[in-house]
Amino acid sequence: MEANNIICPSCNEEVSRISVYCENCKFPISGTDKEKAIFIGQQTLNKSKIDNSESVVKRTQIILYVVVGFQVLNAFLVYYNFESVIDAVFYLVIGLILGVFAFLLPKKPIVFITCALALILGYYLLLFLANPLLLFSGILWKCVIVMALLYALYTVVESQNIKKKFNL
Repeated sequence: MEANNIICPSCNEEVSRISVYCENCKFPISGTDKEKAIFIGQQTLNKSKIDNSESVVKRTQIILYVVVGFQVLNAFLVYYNFESVIDAVFYLVIGLILGVFAFLLPKKPIVFITCALALILGYYLLLFLANPLLLFSGILWKCVIVMALLYALYTVVESQNIKKKFNL
């Protein structure tokens, strides 16, 4: 460490004594105590949002696994009741794809939440085109699933933006 440098109290990076803000985390090095307290409070809030997004990703993963279970159940029920192999395979394929998305979700949450949302909305569109009444069957669950995925996507995007903005 050079003689003209200090350690940032927020991120522990080396910063010039004459700096107004830490270049790494934007901590107000030469700010007032009030500015420093506001910054620390904002950082605490940001870390809380990031932690929340991680738990939302885990809950979204569980929701997708539940949807996979229902798709597999649908496949067996359709095959058992109507002996329709094509419909059963369709449900199994959708369940398999959603299962892969759920498994990979923690690695790239934005990508796989978006893909799962697109697949589910496409599936609902196919239901509507096949028989408009099928779309309204279980509409509450369909809305809950779509809203949960939209909320997860919003939360993860917000978390990513915070990480970029503050180098977290």
